[in-house]
Amino acid sequence: MADIHNIQSWLNGDQLRNSKIREQYPLIIMIVCLVFIYILTGYQSIKQQHRLTDTKKEMLDAKFRYMTISAELTDATRQSQIADALRANGSELRENTVPPVKIK
Repeated sequence: MADIHNIQSWLNGDQLRNSKIREQYPLIIMIVCLVFIYILTGYQSIKQQHRLTDTKKEMLDAKFRYMTISAELTDATRQSQIADALRANGSELRENTVPPVKIK
């Protein structure tokens, strides 16, 4: 019967008015604040980790786009490609087959 009375006094709030518990209010408030800060910090770190992962994916995608464009540009600016494009367009420009001569 004493246990029931003890549980009822906690549920009614009678125990919270006890002087021994009142002395512990600042400690309880501090513990609640620390738990709140701990949970908040955990959520923020998870959020930052997701942003970091997304940024890494974007960087990798940009790197591959750069490599593709660079390869296409290198291929398009080769001497043989330019000569073929000139021939296809009917240009009068021709590739020089005589090596350059150095004038002293």
